[in-house]
Amino acid sequence: MACRRNLARVAGFTLFEMLLTLALAAGLTLIAMPNFGPAIDSARLKSTSRDVVSALRHARSLALRQRREIRFTLDIHQHIYTLSDKPKVYRLPEGIDLKLFTADSEVIDQGRGSVLFFPDGSSTGGRVTLVAGPRKRLIDINWLTGYVSLTEEDTG
Repeated sequence: MACRRNLARVAGFTLFEMLLTLALAAGLTLIAMPNFGPAIDSARLKSTSRDVVSALRHARSLALRQRREIRFTLDIHQHIYTLSDKPKVYRLPEGIDLKLFTADSEVIDQGRGSVLFFPDGSSTGGRVTLVAGPRKRLIDINWLTGYVSLTEEDTG
């Protein structure tokens, strides 16, 4: 019986050991947490730029398929975009700075503009710039072909 009691004592952890382990884990988490901020911003920028590229490419494909003009409209102050054939409003995260360069004929007002895709695949062209911290994503829309391309710049 004495042997069984010794095994029972050795097999478990004390409350102090458990609390010490939790305190160490919490301390390491607090130290590592500031390093996650830039990674989260980078992931948000990547996701947002992919969404905008996808919407632009979708607008072009709709114009080709339906043989009619499709308009992609971006409101940089409200962080939203729309497509002319859909009533849905697509929201973009607030932590990302947006810029739109487009043809003068497609500027609606201060902070709002659009890119028009034509039935032959061409467009009015332009550039959407997304910035989060030191990272910048450039979405270029070719006016002749309507091709949408994405490039990344590091401003820091």
